[in-house]
Amino acid sequence: MLRNLHRARGLLPLSLRCQLQERSPGRRRRWQQLPGIERTPSGGRAVLTFDDGPDPLSDATPAVLAALERLGARATFFLVGEQIEAAPDRAREIVARGHEVGVHGQRHFRHDRVQPAESVADIEAGHDAVSSLIAERPRFYRPPYGKLGREGYEACRRLGLEVAYWSTWGLDWEPLPAERIARRAIRDLDDGAIVLLHDSARYAVRGSARPTAEALEAIGARAGELGLELVTLGEACGARPELRLVS
Repeated sequence: MLRNLHRARGLLPLSLRCQLQERSPGRRRRWQQLPGIERTPSGGRAVLTFDDGPDPLSDATPAVLAALERLGARATFFLVGEQIEAAPDRAREIVARGHEVGVHGQRHFRHDRVQPAESVADIEAGHDAVSSLIAERPRFYRPPYGKLGREGYEACRRLGLEVAYWSTWGLDWEPLPAERIARRAIRDLDDGAIVLLHDSARYAVRGSARPTAEALEAIGARAGELGLELVTLGEACGARPELRLVS
């Protein structure tokens, strides 16, 4: 069903799809009703976040990790439980390299379009999958597509998860080249920004997430020009102990 939706969406011209997503009038209303973190406190920092991984079928996640290493940046990865199960070594590598991991659910669907019990079960299963990696409880949850229902929101509160949205994005679920991803991401890059990117194309229209990795050099360069350190969401919101792998 998800692939059929992507194919139907793909019938629209790329420029129109991007315009529709940029102008989505419902996003602000939803986020006001179910508030979460959209920005972090100012302090000369910005946050790169990556959704949908770890990618078991391509080299996109390793390429993103290598690019972050070159930049000297730490990031937050919102992992999907079924992706962790398919690529546990890649999930562990993210943590081993000093990055933060958050919850993106067990599967990947719009939580405002399913029964409450399905939404809650998916969040709980995704929480358990991420918890199996690290010795601490995960702190953040990002709903797929930034869309969540009331019951799912309350489930996050029970699990101690803070809902995390974003302030700028690369539109990198679309088949855009690295230059366009970077240009869009840095348009609103500033002190306290949370940047939405993706290290997997499994749930997207595009065929590969490599362009995201290739865009990171330009994004990092712009952050340097602005005097922004690229840190994890947890660091930007108030540091907790660094995540440790389950031994």
